[in-house]
Amino acid sequence: MKKHLLISLALAFLWALASSPSHSAEAAYGLSLYGPSGLKYQPGQPYVYANPQAPKGGRLVLSDFGAFTKLNPASLKGVPAPGIAGLVFQTPMDSSADDDEPFSQYGNLVEKVELADDRMSMIYHIYKNARFSDGHPITADDFVFSFDLLQDPEYHPIYKQYFKDIKTVEKLDSHRVRYTFSIYNQELPLITGQMTIFPKHVYGQNGKKFGADFDALAVGSGPYTVEKYAFGKYITLKRNPNWWGKDIGINRGRYNFDRITWKIFLDPVAQREAFKGGEYDAHMVNSSRDWALDFQGDFVKKGYYLREKVPHNRIAGMQGFAMNMRNPIFQSRKVRAAIAMTYNFDWSNKNLFYNQYTRNDCYFDNNPEMKAQGLPQGEVLKMLTNLRQKHGKEYVPKTVFTKPVGAPGQGTPFENNLALANKLLDSAGWKRGSDGIRSKNGQRLAFDLLLASPAFQRITEPYKNNLKSIGVEVKIRLVQIAQYEEQLRKFKFGMIVASYPQSRSPGNEQRYMWSSDAADQPGSRNYAGIKNPAIDELIEVIVQAKTRNELVNAVQAMDRILTHQFYVVPHWYINFDRLVHWNKFSHPAINPSQAAILNNIIEWWWWDEAKARKLKKARAANIAMN
Repeated sequence: MKKHLLISLALAFLWALASSPSHSAEAAYGLSLYGPSGLKYQPGQPYVYANPQAPKGGRLVLSDFGAFTKLNPASLKGVPAPGIAGLVFQTPMDSSADDDEPFSQYGNLVEKVELADDRMSMIYHIYKNARFSDGHPITADDFVFSFDLLQDPEYHPIYKQYFKDIKTVEKLDSHRVRYTFSIYNQELPLITGQMTIFPKHVYGQNGKKFGADFDALAVGSGPYTVEKYAFGKYITLKRNPNWWGKDIGINRGRYNFDRITWKIFLDPVAQREAFKGGEYDAHMVNSSRDWALDFQGDFVKKGYYLREKVPHNRIAGMQGFAMNMRNPIFQSRKVRAAIAMTYNFDWSNKNLFYNQYTRNDCYFDNNPEMKAQGLPQGEVLKMLTNLRQKHGKEYVPKTVFTKPVGAPGQGTPFENNLALANKLLDSAGWKRGSDGIRSKNGQRLAFDLLLASPAFQRITEPYKNNLKSIGVEVKIRLVQIAQYEEQLRKFKFGMIVASYPQSRSPGNEQRYMWSSDAADQPGSRNYAGIKNPAIDELIEVIVQAKTRNELVNAVQAMDRILTHQFYVVPHWYINFDRLVHWNKFSHPAINPSQAAILNNIIEWWWWDEAKARKLKKARAANIAMN
């Protein structure tokens, strides 16, 4: 998991850049997915998507949808404030976002790293000048404390799953710490580099509860500190002029705004209009309707604010309506298939999305290496055959071998899909009642669809009507974000709109999305409640893969099972970010597209005083004319 929580991290094949001290090897300044040749930057060198001469200053104002309830980035309950995880707190290593660097890490809190030849242990050399924002030195004690904190019952279980293969963390001296791993896992050394480091002297206070007593406190070692905030209204982070890490090479040209403020909105219409009124500076447009019909007025023509398509080549992952199999009606594969094929994407894309989207075929879309093509062959076929023989057709269905990955019913006339859906429900024993809704053994085929954003209502209403036509009753429930997060944490829903982002190097994060253990763990991302031993087995193959081929084969085998089990009704994806922003900023020539554009604005753009003055003068003249 990256320091920005919207992005999922994993690894496929890791080479050691340095051996353990017992082998008299020199410690290295970074780790790379493909060994020394994969490490792009030299010590002290800035990223190519940075401008080391960028001026510091100015203010960036953004928006966030839904109220935050805490300043703790890692506790289970509540909604963390935007920006906290990446700007106030730090991790030992920093992940490169280069498109041509599949995965590399460079020292963040760590000056050097020693990786043992057997990859079963690693030593960090902590920067001796590293400090928390209150001036307290960062030492090995803080690293050990941050690892031990994972066992706190109020720590979020996603992180427990992600770091579960770290066996021990041992203090060697004040600025060296050794990590020992419980299994051979190619990605563990880099996963370790993404653990949030908390100050022991603050969060280790006796008698204090991690999940309750630090909701209104944020002491980290990052470039920003919390200046002021009001829960549910706004938060402002202030750049720390004395930040200990400002002169490290990877931070040159980075974190240029003196202040970053997020204004909180609970209504998307109010949020959109607030941008056009100049209340905040940049907005990533997630609504196809808004992109097609809005942000095209006089201010765009005059260049007051800019409307840009920013291309990216990120793996699409999966977005879709996830069915909660903790609800007995979804435990039938036939029922899930019927519900999945009743979504009419072609109609929605034409009538609601202005033909902007491509349908999700699978869980690793938009990537020719990861995406499974055609019918399974070679090692993938062998894997699936063995898994079916071992676990049975309930877990590895026959269609895994006879049909390619693809959204259910896509490419077939919708009327045919409805007819097939009705047949599936009939054969599963669900009979229509006098009101047209099906029932079985006294239970109605009915569920709730939980939403946090009213923007999805126009998308779900036609789907709701389609489901009613096959005898399925859906109640759409729109709730505030805090209540929504709590319902997700406890899995108290029938269906939700879920997103499962993927990286170019899948690994440990697959556990908290699909594993049987995660299905019973409150707060995990196994929203569907999947308990499939074949998937569990493939996850471990992915985690422990020793070669890229082994990893890709296991990913494709897992993807085929996930797709043909109909756990999710696939949605859509788009291969560019839709951005509008007021014309008062400048940015480097290269955009690292592995990160979403708003993250790049925060980290790499800067306030352009000349543009800001010009915009202010032009808007004042425009107001005077009107």
